[in-house]
Amino acid sequence: MGEFFSSWLIKEGLLTKNCPDENSFYVYANTAQRTMASAQSFISKAFPQCNITIHHASDTQRDPIFNPVVHNSSKAFRTEAIEEMKTLLKSLHLNSSYEDLQNILDYKESKYCVIKHKCDFITDPNKVFVNTGFKPNLEGPLKICKSVIDSFIMENYEGFPINEVAWGSLQDVDQWDAILGLTRGYHDVIFNTTLIAQDLAKPLLKFITELLLKRQAKVTLLMGHDANIYTVLKSMGFKPYTLEKQYEMTPAGGKIVIQKWGNNTSGNMYAKIDYVYQGTDQMREGKALSLNNPPEVTMLKLEGCVMDDNGFCLWDDFVKLLNGLIGNV
Repeated sequence: MGEFFSSWLIKEGLLTKNCPDENSFYVYANTAQRTMASAQSFISKAFPQCNITIHHASDTQRDPIFNPVVHNSSKAFRTEAIEEMKTLLKSLHLNSSYEDLQNILDYKESKYCVIKHKCDFITDPNKVFVNTGFKPNLEGPLKICKSVIDSFIMENYEGFPINEVAWGSLQDVDQWDAILGLTRGYHDVIFNTTLIAQDLAKPLLKFITELLLKRQAKVTLLMGHDANIYTVLKSMGFKPYTLEKQYEMTPAGGKIVIQKWGNNTSGNMYAKIDYVYQGTDQMREGKALSLNNPPEVTMLKLEGCVMDDNGFCLWDDFVKLLNGLIGNV
């Protein structure tokens, strides 16, 4: 991703071929090992001969900006949040997907079934948990399914022969689609209810708003993880989207790109938000991304900001939306 973005930013005139200073390119990453490594990988590809500082919180603590934990400690919030999660969980229609994954795993013959006496994804219970200072949690078959599917996805990305991914049971789009509703359902229950998303995302939304409105860097790279993407997108009120050529909703390495554009004729400023990501085949093939081999781009649309057909909404309306979310109104 880094090589593509540096070429694109130079092409658009935001950066030059020289090493950028922090007024041009600013990096802030979560302190988790994988996000620090991802930030380092990005800048080493984007600016291979440059000394770019990765800013972050103290190495000894979890960064509250990115940490997807519950902040509201009121009993009323906890009760309502749990009810929202349970309602969403009940609305999911996943029996067919559960059956397909059970067959792939031969689940009823598994050690887990024998030892735990939990042998049926459809009838075994799911339980939701909301506690202050902790990530929302869900225990039960849906979480098991999510973990299993994650391993299948990684096998696919790492280029396993197709007949070895999930023991050869996922060889076409229809077979993937048959089970992927499980992992989407899991993430929706954990992160995509209104109360939970807004509570978890608020520190990051405050930071994003500060970066957009007060700091002067032309380009800022924030490196978090998929929980941040889920909660920010839900909190900001983005419309449902589909990522072409990709099985996942938040593929590894994907970027939410918030852009500020100007119209020289009218003088108006606009916001535009795209999801930039690698397609499944691009990940399997492992080819470097560039202007000649670009990543996939999906335009994201906001409910609370009137957009034209090209995805542009007035910058002032976008700022008003952000300020409303973080309480600066």
